[in-house]
Amino acid sequence: MEKNDGIRAHDEHASDYDQEARETGWFGPEVLFGLCFEYVSPHERLLDIGIGTGLASVPFARAGLEVSGIDGSAEMLEICRSKDFAEDLREFDLRDMPLPYSDGFFDDVICCGVFHLIGDLEPIFKEVFRVIKPGGIFAFNIIAETPEKGDAVANQGPQGYSEIISDWGVPVFIHSRGYIEELLQGYGFLGLKEFKFLVRGLHEGADDLACAYVTRRTVV
Repeated sequence: MEKNDGIRAHDEHASDYDQEARETGWFGPEVLFGLCFEYVSPHERLLDIGIGTGLASVPFARAGLEVSGIDGSAEMLEICRSKDFAEDLREFDLRDMPLPYSDGFFDDVICCGVFHLIGDLEPIFKEVFRVIKPGGIFAFNIIAETPEKGDAVANQGPQGYSEIISDWGVPVFIHSRGYIEELLQGYGFLGLKEFKFLVRGLHEGADDLACAYVTRRTVV
């Protein structure tokens, strides 16, 4: 399968990614870990979907969790591997479901700074429900839909997400709150926390609104 624009962009900028994250004030990993901390425990198995260089899952590893990660960029994974904190890392394209793990293999799942590269999130939510244990935590963030984004939309999907072309030429997807809530309810996740914060904008000179969710997989 040919790499999508997002994966190619991460391949090209892998060596600079951590520095750029610091310089642009990307605090998504810290936000997600802070929201999740009270729900996770040492020795739990954590899957980081789109682990990249590991920024989001290093704090969980330091807290004693056993981290596994998947990512479509071999270059990003190589940098992540050099940090020597993850138990298992695999190159995997999120368009190619199912996830390469058995049912109920993980205690918790996170996905940080990835969903804006994907329009239809339903296959991922379905697979996360399968690979996570009942009661496990599923935490992620998205770029939130706001009225100000209306003029920039390139393609408006009827499902609850829309596509915008960023200043760096990569298609970016914005998801509505209703769409996310529908997926959570439809695939058995109970919302625990929801937190909005500002991130570097898709267009120069304007910040965007992001939203982090912490949810729990139901028993049934």
